[in-house]
Amino acid sequence: MTMLKARIIVLLSGLVLPYAARLPRGSEWLHQYTDQAPMAWLFLGACNAVAWSAILAVSFLYRRPSSLLAPSLPGFGFLAWAHYSLDLAADAQAAIALIFIPVFALAPILVGAAIGYLIDRRAGSQGVA
Repeated sequence: MTMLKARIIVLLSGLVLPYAARLPRGSEWLHQYTDQAPMAWLFLGACNAVAWSAILAVSFLYRRPSSLLAPSLPGFGFLAWAHYSLDLAADAQAAIALIFIPVFALAPILVGAAIGYLIDRRAGSQGVA
């Protein structure tokens, strides 16, 4: 796999993840995100772009596509958990969490990015492809 393909996978995963994380709780939960105007879909996508664009940004530090797993797993894992557990019908202010979820995901992404950088450099110094 090339780095370009890995970046495309990160982008597509970031776009689909908020909706896919809602599926295990049923169609009611999915409809909380999808039964909105097109501008709401764009808003959700723009907010989540903060998280997946951070993963894309750190990917330029790596030489190997496998190093992208280090920031992607904790970052997307946190995003999936947060979108899975957010009940928009619970409170009128619950939608504010849609703005803060990707911002809070930056912490696990940056920790994973540092680990991925170390793994990438160590693999490069040992000649592993």
